[in-house]
Amino acid sequence: VADLSLTKTANTTSPNVGENVSFTVNVFNGGPNSATNVQVLDKLPAGLNFVNATPSQGSYDPVSGIWDIGTLPAGATATLIQITATVGNVGPFTNTAQVSRSDQSDPNSTPNNNNPAENDQASVVITPQQADLALAKSVSNSQPNIGQNITFTITLINAGPNAATHIQVRDQ
Repeated sequence: VADLSLTKTANTTSPNVGENVSFTVNVFNGGPNSATNVQVLDKLPAGLNFVNATPSQGSYDPVSGIWDIGTLPAGATATLIQITATVGNVGPFTNTAQVSRSDQSDPNSTPNNNNPAENDQASVVITPQQADLALAKSVSNSQPNIGQNITFTITLINAGPNAATHIQVRDQ
Protein backbone atom coordinates (compact mmCIF):
# COMPACT_ATOMS: atom_id res chain seq x y z
CA VAL A 1 0.00 0.00 0.00
CA ALA A 2 1.31 3.43 -0.96
CA ASP A 3 -0.89 6.51 -0.48
CA LEU A 4 0.14 8.81 -3.33
CA SER A 5 -1.09 12.40 -3.49
CA LEU A 6 -0.49 15.10 -6.05
CA THR A 7 -0.50 18.90 -6.14
CA LYS A 8 -0.09 21.23 -9.10
CA THR A 9 0.58 24.98 -9.24
CA ALA A 10 1.37 27.57 -11.91
CA ASN A 11 3.61 30.62 -11.66
CA THR A 12 0.76 32.66 -13.20
CA THR A 13 -2.82 31.91 -14.12
CA SER A 14 -3.30 34.99 -16.32
CA PRO A 15 -0.35 35.31 -18.72
CA ASN A 16 -0.37 37.19 -21.99
CA VAL A 17 -0.51 35.26 -25.26
CA GLY A 18 3.10 34.58 -26.28
CA GLU A 19 4.37 34.49 -22.69
CA ASN A 20 5.58 31.40 -20.84
CA VAL A 21 3.77 29.79 -17.95
CA SER A 22 5.50 27.25 -15.66
CA PHE A 23 3.71 24.43 -13.88
CA THR A 24 5.07 22.57 -10.83
CA VAL A 25 3.77 19.09 -9.96
CA ASN A 26 4.53 17.43 -6.62
CA VAL A 27 3.84 13.76 -5.90
CA PHE A 28 4.01 12.68 -2.26
CA ASN A 29 4.03 9.10 -0.99
CA GLY A 30 2.26 8.94 2.38
CA GLY A 31 3.21 5.26 2.67
CA PRO A 32 3.28 3.02 4.48
CA ASN A 33 5.30 1.34 1.68
CA SER A 34 7.45 2.50 -1.20
CA ALA A 35 5.62 2.99 -4.49
CA THR A 36 7.22 1.43 -7.57
CA ASN A 37 6.74 2.11 -11.28
CA VAL A 38 5.03 5.41 -10.47
CA GLN A 39 3.85 7.47 -13.43
CA VAL A 40 2.04 10.78 -13.65
CA LEU A 41 0.14 11.87 -16.75
CA ASP A 42 0.44 15.61 -17.40
CA LYS A 43 -0.21 16.33 -21.08
CA LEU A 44 -0.43 19.99 -22.00
CA PRO A 45 -3.74 21.02 -23.56
CA ALA A 46 -3.85 22.41 -27.10
CA GLY A 47 -2.94 26.10 -27.02
CA LEU A 48 -0.07 25.61 -24.56
CA ASN A 49 3.15 24.82 -26.43
CA PHE A 50 5.82 22.78 -24.62
CA VAL A 51 9.18 24.51 -24.00
CA ASN A 52 10.95 22.29 -21.42
CA ALA A 53 10.58 20.29 -18.20
CA THR A 54 12.88 19.43 -15.30
CA PRO A 55 11.94 16.43 -13.12
CA SER A 56 13.62 15.93 -9.73
CA GLN A 57 13.73 12.23 -10.61
CA GLY A 58 12.82 10.12 -13.60
CA SER A 59 12.00 11.52 -17.01
CA TYR A 60 9.20 13.48 -18.68
CA ASP A 61 8.01 12.83 -22.25
CA PRO A 62 6.25 15.94 -23.62
CA VAL A 63 4.63 14.00 -26.49
CA SER A 64 2.80 11.48 -24.29
CA GLY A 65 2.72 13.73 -21.21
CA ILE A 66 4.02 10.87 -19.05
CA TRP A 67 6.36 11.61 -16.18
CA ASP A 68 8.02 8.28 -15.36
CA ILE A 69 9.07 8.68 -11.72
CA GLY A 70 10.10 5.09 -10.95
CA THR A 71 10.31 4.30 -7.22
CA LEU A 72 9.07 6.78 -4.63
CA PRO A 73 9.90 5.79 -1.02
CA ALA A 74 7.36 6.26 1.76
CA GLY A 75 7.51 9.83 3.07
CA ALA A 76 9.26 11.13 -0.07
CA THR A 77 8.20 13.77 -2.59
CA ALA A 78 9.12 13.90 -6.27
CA THR A 79 8.77 17.19 -8.12
CA LEU A 80 8.31 17.90 -11.79
CA ILE A 81 9.82 21.35 -11.66
CA GLN A 82 8.61 23.72 -14.29
CA ILE A 83 6.85 22.17 -17.17
CA THR A 84 7.24 25.38 -19.14
CA ALA A 85 4.86 26.16 -21.98
CA THR A 86 4.24 29.15 -24.20
CA VAL A 87 0.66 30.40 -24.36
CA GLY A 88 -0.22 30.07 -28.04
CA ASN A 89 -3.69 31.61 -28.12
CA VAL A 90 -6.57 32.75 -25.93
CA GLY A 91 -8.04 30.22 -23.52
CA PRO A 92 -8.99 29.29 -20.94
CA PHE A 93 -6.90 26.12 -20.68
CA THR A 94 -7.24 23.47 -17.98
CA ASN A 95 -3.97 21.64 -17.33
CA THR A 96 -4.52 18.46 -15.33
CA ALA A 97 -1.97 16.09 -13.81
CA GLN A 98 -2.91 12.71 -12.39
CA VAL A 99 -1.14 9.70 -10.93
CA SER A 100 -1.68 7.18 -13.71
CA ARG A 101 0.31 4.19 -12.47
CA SER A 102 1.75 2.55 -9.39
CA ASP A 103 2.38 -1.11 -8.59
CA GLN A 104 0.95 -0.63 -5.09
CA SER A 105 -2.64 -0.13 -4.05
CA ASP A 106 -3.54 3.48 -3.22
CA PRO A 107 -6.09 3.67 -0.37
CA ASN A 108 -7.02 7.28 -1.21
CA SER A 109 -7.01 7.75 -4.97
CA THR A 110 -10.28 9.64 -5.40
CA PRO A 111 -9.96 13.30 -6.39
CA ASN A 112 -11.00 15.62 -3.58
CA ASN A 113 -11.52 19.17 -4.80
CA ASN A 114 -11.82 20.44 -1.22
CA ASN A 115 -8.34 19.21 -0.30
CA PRO A 116 -6.02 18.87 -3.32
CA ALA A 117 -3.21 17.50 -1.14
CA GLU A 118 -5.24 14.31 -0.61
CA ASN A 119 -5.86 13.07 -4.13
CA ASP A 120 -4.23 11.66 -7.22
CA GLN A 121 -5.32 14.46 -9.57
CA ALA A 122 -4.91 18.23 -9.63
CA SER A 123 -5.68 20.93 -12.19
CA VAL A 124 -4.76 24.54 -12.86
CA VAL A 125 -6.80 26.82 -15.12
CA ILE A 126 -4.84 29.28 -17.24
CA THR A 127 -6.83 32.22 -18.64
CA PRO A 128 -4.69 34.40 -20.91
CA GLN A 129 -5.35 38.10 -20.69
CA GLN A 130 -7.32 39.66 -23.50
CA ALA A 131 -7.59 43.23 -24.69
CA ASP A 132 -9.83 44.67 -27.40
CA LEU A 133 -7.96 47.65 -28.86
CA ALA A 134 -9.50 50.21 -31.22
CA LEU A 135 -7.52 52.98 -32.93
CA ALA A 136 -8.91 56.20 -34.44
CA LYS A 137 -7.13 59.09 -36.12
CA SER A 138 -8.50 62.52 -36.93
CA VAL A 139 -7.13 65.78 -38.33
CA SER A 140 -7.98 69.35 -37.27
CA ASN A 141 -8.39 70.53 -40.86
CA SER A 142 -8.67 68.10 -43.76
CA GLN A 143 -8.22 70.85 -46.39
CA PRO A 144 -5.46 73.16 -45.10
CA ASN A 145 -3.79 75.92 -47.06
CA ILE A 146 -0.09 75.50 -47.93
CA GLY A 147 2.01 76.46 -44.92
CA GLN A 148 -0.93 76.17 -42.50
CA ASN A 149 -0.41 74.03 -39.35
CA ILE A 150 -2.73 71.10 -38.72
CA THR A 151 -3.04 68.75 -35.77
CA PHE A 152 -3.48 65.00 -35.97
CA THR A 153 -5.13 63.28 -32.99
CA ILE A 154 -4.67 59.55 -32.41
CA THR A 155 -6.99 57.84 -29.94
CA LEU A 156 -6.43 54.32 -28.63
CA ILE A 157 -9.23 52.65 -26.68
CA ASN A 158 -9.06 49.35 -24.79
CA ALA A 159 -12.48 47.73 -24.41
CA GLY A 160 -10.89 45.05 -22.20
CA PRO A 161 -11.61 42.90 -20.43
CA ASN A 162 -7.96 43.14 -19.28
CA ALA A 163 -5.34 45.86 -19.35
CA ALA A 164 -3.22 45.92 -22.50
CA THR A 165 0.57 45.85 -22.14
CA HIS A 166 3.51 46.48 -24.47
CA ILE A 167 1.37 48.50 -26.90
CA GLN A 168 3.02 50.23 -29.83
CA VAL A 169 1.28 52.49 -32.31
CA ARG A 170 3.07 53.40 -35.51
CA ASP A 171 2.15 56.64 -37.29
CA GLN A 172 4.30 57.71 -40.20
